[in-house]
Amino acid sequence: MSEPLHARTVTLDYGPDPLQFDGSPTVLFDRPGLTLVGWGTAVLVEADRAAAVLSSIPCDDAVRRPGSGVVALGALPFVSALSGLLIVPRFTMGIAREADGDAHRWATVVGPADTPLPGTDELFDSVIWQYGASGPTEEADVIALTPLLSSAGYRDMVAGVVRSMNAHTGDPQKTSDLLKVVLSRQVMVELNRPLPLSVVLRRLRADEPHCTIFSFPVPDGIFFGASPELLIARNGRRVWCHPLAGTTPRGATARSDADAQGRLAASAKDRAEHRYVVDAIAAELAPLCDELAVPPEPSLVAFRSVAHLGTRIEGRLREAGEAGEPTTILKLLGRMHPTPAVGGTPCQLALATIAACEPVPRDYWAGPAGWVDAGGDGEWMIGIRSARLHTDGRTLSLQAGAGVVADSDPEAEAAETDVKLATVLDSLVPGGSAHLR
Repeated sequence: MSEPLHARTVTLDYGPDPLQFDGSPTVLFDRPGLTLVGWGTAVLVEADRAAAVLSSIPCDDAVRRPGSGVVALGALPFVSALSGLLIVPRFTMGIAREADGDAHRWATVVGPADTPLPGTDELFDSVIWQYGASGPTEEADVIALTPLLSSAGYRDMVAGVVRSMNAHTGDPQKTSDLLKVVLSRQVMVELNRPLPLSVVLRRLRADEPHCTIFSFPVPDGIFFGASPELLIARNGRRVWCHPLAGTTPRGATARSDADAQGRLAASAKDRAEHRYVVDAIAAELAPLCDELAVPPEPSLVAFRSVAHLGTRIEGRLREAGEAGEPTTILKLLGRMHPTPAVGGTPCQLALATIAACEPVPRDYWAGPAGWVDAGGDGEWMIGIRSARLHTDGRTLSLQAGAGVVADSDPEAEAAETDVKLATVLDSLVPGGSAHLR
């Protein structure tokens, strides 16, 4: 941090919904119950230094709620996540929504320590002024779509890995050490005009009300999406996560949808794939927790186009963490990412398989996306169902993956990536999935 900073958080009696305006904020984290939206950059900080930097900024926080005070937000890369950069915004507005409909609003400003900070009225005016910025609003059309790996090529890649996982020599009981790997494919999309990001973010919220909508700057553009999967959250000593693994497309009718979800719930392949994820997460959290609740059976979790097997895991951290230091959200993230939901198991073997098979690096796809505060609390989603908007405003990178185990059907795994890519593309450009065919 180049200069000392200080901060102030005040209660706002009123504040509009940031997604109802046509200007795009610098950072956005919007889940059911909590919105954090920020403008400008007070400081950029490496994720592995964020706790120290945030705690060094004195803040007069009159709100003291999760997400108030000084926060750092951003998207982190899939590989070496904690080497990525987070943004401490110049202005942040938070909205916490209660189950009964009540909303609590606040604003935080961060500035040089030798400069007075604005009072409540000035801060309100400063935050509201940010809403006046506008961006493109006209819908774009797809003019070109280039798969870096076609659906057929992905099918062949999966088939090769499945053959390797099932290979044995001499002993028919001996199989590959690789139990699961998540393989992905990417498509590049060219638009006829700049993407209206604010319009797209509103559509994502409307289409996927149970997902977390996020938008963060990254090198060469903006990484944004609607993530269904909570990697890890911490509030004081309470921690929780909700891994998803095992997927089926939703049916077109109520009957076909119920049948599809019933088959998913009964699928030995999908249940085994899901259990790899749950067991790996439990193994990481158990040494850090006094209490850890891991349901023995997954639940069905349905979204607009797909349903997953999901397990909500909750724990209570030990009073003193490793080496007597608190177990912050970023320490938890460093231990848990990547889970087998997006990497595989064993982890290092899966990552080596991903690097050998996938034609391009993942960059930010399937990396963590979220926020952390000065007390070490925060929430981090997995950056799937996402896209990167490149700096020209007209080029998008989309990616989707599927979990591969020894009894995977390559055709089914390829079809799963088709559905996931189509869902994201239609949210960005209505009717855009027609170009995938």
